[in-house]
Amino acid sequence: MRSSRRPTADLPKLAPGVTLVDVDNDLGVTPVQALLLDQVFGGDGQAYWVDGANRANTTRLRELAPADRVLDRIDVARGFTAHQHTSLLDRLAGRLDSRDQPSVVVATGLDRMYRDADIEDELATQMFIRAIASIARIARIHDVPVVVTRCREDDFSRPLRRAAETHLQCRATPYGPRFEDTAGDVETLVYHTGDGWMQTTLAFWQEVLEHRARIHGATTLERAAGPVGVQ
Repeated sequence: MRSSRRPTADLPKLAPGVTLVDVDNDLGVTPVQALLLDQVFGGDGQAYWVDGANRANTTRLRELAPADRVLDRIDVARGFTAHQHTSLLDRLAGRLDSRDQPSVVVATGLDRMYRDADIEDELATQMFIRAIASIARIARIHDVPVVVTRCREDDFSRPLRRAAETHLQCRATPYGPRFEDTAGDVETLVYHTGDGWMQTTLAFWQEVLEHRARIHGATTLERAAGPVGVQ
């Protein structure tokens, strides 16, 4: 659907610390990818994305990025078991202790691997708490935004909610995706028009990020051939 006006392209300004983002299912992981790229535009450090729910679609990330050189600054790792996921977060926390300042760290589906039936409940809870401690350590030591998502809101994921200084929700509305602070302090319409029509296609998100890149002065980035680094 098309609108008669160009979109506003505001995204939430992420403060240092852990930010939990709950996204409506029909919006997928794209809003989180937009936040990731926006932080890369505005910073000089490397970005790290650790995925635990098979949501790290690097093809879509490459399609969204206004310039391929941006992708050189994004490292992506996937955990396919609870032990592997915990190990990745431990390694990242240790690695960052001795490296340059990151621009942002993203951990999608942080609770997913610890819900598997082949892990005893007590061990799963201990490993999940350990994973939360790793991301909290990164946020604390480096004073950077750490964006996390969860698969479900329930008693099991409650420790993650408690560890997050900020809790955002990204909802699909008739006027476009809207980020809301659950405390009621922030409401950012990513896209809105006067006539009530909106589009949430790939082209829409590309336009949002191109606008954000111009704001950050990132338009001089040239397209290069390198893919996103995946581990």
